[in-house]
Amino acid sequence: MKITYCLTPILVLLLFQGASARGYMRRGEGYIAPWEFGISGGVTMFLTSVNPTPGATNSTINYWHNDLNPGVALSVVRNLSPSLGIEVSWLNSRLTGKWNTKWPAYSTAPGLENPLTYDTQFNQLDLMANFNLSQIILPGDEEDPWHLFMKAGVGVAQIKDNKNFFPGDSPAIKMSFALEVGVSVSLGEKIKLMVGSNFHSVNTDSMDGVHVFSTDKKGKTIAYLNIFEIYNFSYLKVSYNFGNF
Repeated sequence: MKITYCLTPILVLLLFQGASARGYMRRGEGYIAPWEFGISGGVTMFLTSVNPTPGATNSTINYWHNDLNPGVALSVVRNLSPSLGIEVSWLNSRLTGKWNTKWPAYSTAPGLENPLTYDTQFNQLDLMANFNLSQIILPGDEEDPWHLFMKAGVGVAQIKDNKNFFPGDSPAIKMSFALEVGVSVSLGEKIKLMVGSNFHSVNTDSMDGVHVFSTDKKGKTIAYLNIFEIYNFSYLKVSYNFGNF
């Protein structure tokens, strides 16, 4: 994907900057402990299907009026320096929506409800690099409890289509990429609050239950095979810091 090629040099630069900004990590002065455990609550929403095929009728397409759904996430972070950490996270949520009638009725759904709805449950597991942008841009500001952060990484999504539009597709495990931004504030040596927004790109055409179809110049139906789909998780996290360097 083009976005991957664009982000890779930026992430490499951030990794280099984070590794070179190790410094002395003091607890209670804006720096965090070596380990963090976090629990998040927020909302998820399907955003769009992306069709990178050259000449495709629509490069992005969203058939739905999408809903906001509750999601819960757990995370463990190992901080390697004031500006760099490694995180393992798990998210459980669902994606739902109602068919947008600006699109023709879906051709593979005869006899189903009208308007059509979808209901997809999923578990998301990610491995991400965490970048404390405040420490990278202005290193050494130990007293400031506020920090901007960015995360990026890879993962897998376990997907279950409750409407079972395509029985052979569900359940499925698909590779994904994650990009996250937000702000954190330390409330003391142990507790930190974080507000963020996470965008996942999943290598599948099943997050919204249906497949992206189009027609060629002769009117023949085409099913695209290289679709990826994007959803968002926006959250409030409480993080507990523990351990000693």
